[in-house]
Order: sequence, then structure tokens, then C-alpha cells
Amino acid sequence: MMSRTVFSRFGHIPAGHRWRVCLFIPQVLLFLTLLVLLTGPHMLHAENYMSRTMVMQVMVADPEVTADRMVEWIEGRGGYYIYKSPDLITIRISMENLEGLRLFTEGEAEQVVSVAFEAQDLRGSIITLQSGIVSREEILERNLRYLRNADVEGTLAIEREVTRLLKEIEDLKGRLRRLENDIRFARAEIYLSFMEQTLPQTIPSSFTWINSIDFYGFVEGGYVP
Repeated sequence: MMSRTVFSRFGHIPAGHRWRVCLFIPQVLLFLTLLVLLTGPHMLHAENYMSRTMVMQVMVADPEVTADRMVEWIEGRGGYYIYKSPDLITIRISMENLEGLRLFTEGEAEQVVSVAFEAQDLRGSIITLQSGIVSREEILERNLRYLRNADVEGTLAIEREVTRLLKEIEDLKGRLRRLENDIRFARAEIYLSFMEQTLPQTIPSSFTWINSIDFYGFVEGGYVP
């Protein structure tokens, strides 16, 4: 007996294998969904999901003055500081101004001790947080629908679940906002060290006889040739 076949855009599928196709379709849809998340228009440029950190250690003549000048410079370019002291200033500044900050700091420094850059791809963390928010919002919506027909005991249980979900959603959204801020603004930690301007212990004179004077002896007893 010839089994019936089903015509599809992929050809003829025997009726006995249709159940396998039905099981396979959800897997394909899941794969396509993940593919869109990972390669969609907002993910084409991995550069957009990079956070950057710069750590500098410099020696300056006046750390307090230098820190104030740096704050003025970054605020004039839309940045801001998180912490400021004569020893350390922690800055958030847009990615495009990070190199300018390095050059400005080098110009203010008497000596640059070290400069280090670090980059981190936050794409995976952001997708995980976004997925967590969506899944919890779906559960929340379903629980709110159940609430309409629940009895007193069920209502209390659902309200506790709703409270927990709302707290988790807000926590995830807060973490997501922090990561998005890390993408928009680079972080810079600039350590300031005081560089003492010292004078030489002896300053030779063009007059030979002055160089031969014992200063302390001269103060006490006068010049003896």
C-alpha cells in the first residue's frame, strides 16, 4: 500500500514522517531566534558592545591642581568623575574622548610612569540580561491573568510571586543599565604622584675663590684665605 505524501516547498514528505517534521520545526525556530539575537542589526558591530578601561600613573608638580584641571577638561567634553583626590581620580568619559584624555594627561604630567588599556566584550552579558527580563515579564503577565480567578489563598501566593518577579526584573534592568553605561562611557583611573622639584646641593660659581669657601665657617668666623 502506497503511503500518502504531503507536498511542501521542500518536496514530498511521506505522511509517516510528518510527526518528525513537526518536532523539528520548533528547534529550527529556536535556532533562528538565537541567530537573530546574535547577528541582528544591533549586533553586527561587536565594537558597540565593548567596554574600555585606561589606567595611567603619572608624576606631576601639583596633584591637586592637576586633578582640578582634569575635571574641568572632562566636564567640558560631557564626562564626569566618580572619585577625586590628590592621589587618584576616577573618570567616566565617552569612548571617542578617551585618547584625548590620555594626551591631555601626558601634557599635564612631568613624567608618565605607565599607561595600560583593557577592553571587555559585554555582548554575552547583555543578551543574558535581556533574555532574563523578557522571560520574567512573560511569567509576570501570566500570573496577573491567573490572579483574576484565584481564591484568597491563591491570590496571596500569586502576589508573593509577583513581588518576587518585580524585584528580579528591576534588579536585571539595573544591571543592564550599568552595562549600557559601560559601553557609552570608558573608565579611566589616573594615579597622581608628587614629583618634587629639587635643587642641586652645590651650585658652582664662576669665581673660583667662592667655590673654596666653607659656608658655615664663613658665617661663624669670616673669610680666611
